[in-house]
Amino acid sequence: MEVIDETRRFAKERAEKYGVPSFPHTEYIATKGVELARKLGADEKIVELGCYLIDIDLGKALKQGKQEEHVNMGVETANTFLRKFDLSRAERDKVLNCIAAHHGQMEHSCIESEIVKNADNYKFLSPTGIVISLFYRPKEITLKQEVDILKQKLEEKHKLATLAVCKREAEVNYKIIKRFLDAVID
Repeated sequence: MEVIDETRRFAKERAEKYGVPSFPHTEYIATKGVELARKLGADEKIVELGCYLIDIDLGKALKQGKQEEHVNMGVETANTFLRKFDLSRAERDKVLNCIAAHHGQMEHSCIESEIVKNADNYKFLSPTGIVISLFYRPKEITLKQEVDILKQKLEEKHKLATLAVCKREAEVNYKIIKRFLDAVID
């Protein structure tokens, strides 16, 4: 599907340009999102687009010292980007809600948005996500700094898990990952 291929390419280019998020993380989130969409009978295309675009401007915002603004920046960038494709207004609005609501600061307008938020949690609530974070951490961040970031994100994402299937898995992973991160830097 052209829109997904182009969105994937766009996300990869932004990750390479800004260094954050790592593209392997983005791919992992998209895989988890599509898996959840299939389980829950949601629109896989909307979920996959949302997963590729949720942090599209995170690296740019970090470089500008505007991390808190990355969601609004991402919505604007994604809206402009998505207008190039043959998506209905409803489809585009759903994808934009995926971006706007992924930190839990806005209501979900559709199940796809809630799925994307929960898929994003796997970056920090799964062993695979933690390994990706440690392996692809930016060179300027020390291991101790990365572990501190991961501990904070673990707590944040644990609270954001809302889908029953994700909450069950997150609860088990949360305890294991918490112990692991506490033991890494001792």
